[in-house]
Amino acid sequence: MKSYLKWVLPGIQAVVSAVLLYMLISSRLLPGKYMAVVVAAVLIPLVITCLMANSKKTALNSAAGILAIFLSGVLMFGVVYVRHILKTLDQIAGADTQIETIAVAVQDSNAAQSVEETGGYRFGAYEGANKEYLETVIGEVQEANGDAELNLQYYETPLVMAQDLLDGNVDAVICNKAYIDLLDDAIGEFSQNSRVILEREFETRIEEAAEAGEGSGSGEGSAAGTADVRPGTRQRGESVTAHPFNILISGIDVSGPISTTSRSDVNIIMTVNPQDHRILLTTTPRDYYVYIPGISGEDRDKLTHAGVYGVKTSMRTLENLYDVGISDYIRINFDSLIQLVDALGGIDVNSEVEFSSGDHYFVQGKNHLNGEEALVFSRSRYQFGSGDNQRGQNQMIVLTAILNKLQSPDLLRDPSEVLDVVGRSMQTSFTSEEIAEVISWQLESGHGWDIGRQAATGTGDSQQTFSMSGTDLYVMWPDEESVSSVSEKMKEYLAE
Repeated sequence: MKSYLKWVLPGIQAVVSAVLLYMLISSRLLPGKYMAVVVAAVLIPLVITCLMANSKKTALNSAAGILAIFLSGVLMFGVVYVRHILKTLDQIAGADTQIETIAVAVQDSNAAQSVEETGGYRFGAYEGANKEYLETVIGEVQEANGDAELNLQYYETPLVMAQDLLDGNVDAVICNKAYIDLLDDAIGEFSQNSRVILEREFETRIEEAAEAGEGSGSGEGSAAGTADVRPGTRQRGESVTAHPFNILISGIDVSGPISTTSRSDVNIIMTVNPQDHRILLTTTPRDYYVYIPGISGEDRDKLTHAGVYGVKTSMRTLENLYDVGISDYIRINFDSLIQLVDALGGIDVNSEVEFSSGDHYFVQGKNHLNGEEALVFSRSRYQFGSGDNQRGQNQMIVLTAILNKLQSPDLLRDPSEVLDVVGRSMQTSFTSEEIAEVISWQLESGHGWDIGRQAATGTGDSQQTFSMSGTDLYVMWPDEESVSSVSEKMKEYLAE
């Protein structure tokens, strides 16, 4: 064997070793003490392989080649896995855009399957949609009809427009698709009696926190000061582990991209105190009757409707309600994220009450749940006298169980599947570097987290809402004592 050939396989091992170490060092996923162990675990076998390859004994040279092949395979697996982690972080991190979908819909019984078949139709359009995007879709419809001028009527409320479609006063409507879910609350099963024949997605930058609150109404829910001076605000560029801060966990249910604007069915503020290793989860009922800053002015609306105007609007709404700052957000598709429960081998929850939902039965006390059961547990509402109040509590119980499982060795049960679920069901304002910093910091400290829970309460009523004016909807008036108590506890966790 020529002398240089015996170095080919160890050389490949050296290249793969260098790639793996570069990826780990540049990503800063591992703290110093863990990185030192990894460096030793990679370099020591490489040195051994090189010494064997350099031996004058043919048997050792052959063994060096076999060892290099085996170790290169192990190292390549490490490279692929680290790349998978980094790809997932890039996928969920640094979200600064949102998608607005403009749809053209007809009655379900209508024969048209596309906008090319809508010649001579009477169209309705909701003026509340993004004007630029709305006009773009109207232009596309007009072009599809041979550039003939459309018989187009604009509406001041989506409710009147939708009712006119169902009554046959117009043949098709054009609006932000997010309103279809809202219309189901106002007009029973609107989505089942209508059919979308065209969808166009428009990506826009999520407005900055300072801009989102401008122009808010001057009613009781208006900001008392600017968000950047409130406790819980994290300054951009500041270490994630330096001070306590608030995160909004916004749970949505959309069939398209996670960045699609949609009503927020889950609104949980996660107050994180890195110094004390404490987390406080605060849930606010989706039907809370609140002011939406920059949108509703002096009128109130449901909290869930704030999500239609973007996640930043939901953040500003809750900031004004509790007089705290919220700098960051995590958007989750609750249905998809529940698959994480199966990836973790199920979760244990303590139900506060005994109840049944469909074919599922939950005892008061400890329940071991798979993904489907966890989803039912977190979405059940009508089984409780307190309705949405208990549903919010159950959502926090499920989230707490998932967080506890993520701190346990069960995370290693199928880490690849966990990463896949997180990648397709979550989006956050944190950068990939900030997430890597948290991972490294947590590995370095090794501390568990104490997780507390609280919930705002209120009284059910039927009232007009800003986003769906023209009919009374179920809302929940905030209990002022509850709001004050929730705010004070959050500020207690935010104290350094």
